Amino acid sequence: MRWKLLVTVLVAVLVVGGGATLVLLRLTGGTGHGATAAARATPTPSAAMPTSTAPAAVPTPSPSPTPTPTPTPSASISGACTGSQLDMVVGAASSASGGQEGVTALIGNDGGTACDLSGTLQAQLLGSSGSALPTSQAATPAGQAWLVPGRVALDPWDPQPGEATALISWRTGDTASGVCSGSAPVVGELSLTLLGGASVTAPVNTYPTLLQGMAPCEGDVQVGTITSVSSAATFTTDAEDAANSDIEEEEGETVTTSCTPTAGQGCLTLSGETLGTDAADFEYQSYGTGGGAVCYAYVYEDAAGWHPLDVLCTQDLAPVDGGTVMISVPGGGCADVHATPGNASSVLSCVSPSTQTTYAVEQPPVYVAETDPTTHLATGTIWWYLAGLDGWVAQDYLASPNG
Repeated sequence: MRWKLLVTVLVAVLVVGGGATLVLLRLTGGTGHGATAAARATPTPSAAMPTSTAPAAVPTPSPSPTPTPTPTPSASISGACTGSQLDMVVGAASSASGGQEGVTALIGNDGGTACDLSGTLQAQLLGSSGSALPTSQAATPAGQAWLVPGRVALDPWDPQPGEATALISWRTGDTASGVCSGSAPVVGELSLTLLGGASVTAPVNTYPTLLQGMAPCEGDVQVGTITSVSSAATFTTDAEDAANSDIEEEEGETVTTSCTPTAGQGCLTLSGETLGTDAADFEYQSYGTGGGAVCYAYVYEDAAGWHPLDVLCTQDLAPVDGGTVMISVPGGGCADVHATPGNASSVLSCVSPSTQTTYAVEQPPVYVAETDPTTHLATGTIWWYLAGLDGWVAQDYLASPNG
């Protein structure tokens, strides 16, 4: 599923390096400044036809007026994204060529209002101790994306409308034998700075298929254009097929009716499902030589078909009918509890996260398709009814205890 969804986002990375890295990025301060909204073009007036008394004169055709372009969502966006609004994860991108590696950052807005993410990104590499490593970067093309609010449960393999992406790539070695290869320092952290000074710093975690880690040769990093995710790709007409393909891509295993893990090879079995309103969750047993876990694949349906929303593998509980969850607000603040599913319904309360408080889920999931009034992009998500709060909370703000 993910390679299909990332074809348009990751096409550039398919020609560079091989491997996979997963990085969680959190903005830690500063304020980004967006580009000025594009001015609307005005029609070029037609040339006036002069009056004439000459009876045999042939009129000269008037020039055609320049058409007025359709306004883009930028015309209604009031402010640039700030550091406190943004949330990012970086998912691996596969490639196999010339000592190159690449990843794609998925950027979301966990604030309460829509914002404009514009400009360029500047990268800085940090060692495991946090000290700056020599970093060089070519000029980065400017980009722009409209971010809808409330996007906190980001999945780099399943970009959703209203999020943004940016490609990051680097050399792990030179083509000449013995030059730089094997001597580049392994990066402990990656820091990105947005136009205006907002800083993004995150640890770089080595993924099993990227054994050498992120070790750019001579600190040379390329950072791509900020690109808007405008729509979710149609996946399938069947909810179970969508869930199976989603979790198979996530776990690298094939879903079967029964299985026994072997050395170096785990397996997945489907163990349950809950169908809700335009939403469903599927439960899987994940077996591996190092132990097992329960995985959940969440999917939703709109007019185009069934789409993946998220995959969660945990040894604890998760958002599911009859399960137990906690309130989680990654960007700080509180989570709104609504009278009915959807952001348009009245807010009953705003609940702050607490590691000591859990809530029982009492009803099947409900998906509500919505459009942000500022960006005009889709903001739909899955909602869950929580006992004790007597209301509905968006899935982005729910997390299982210790999960």
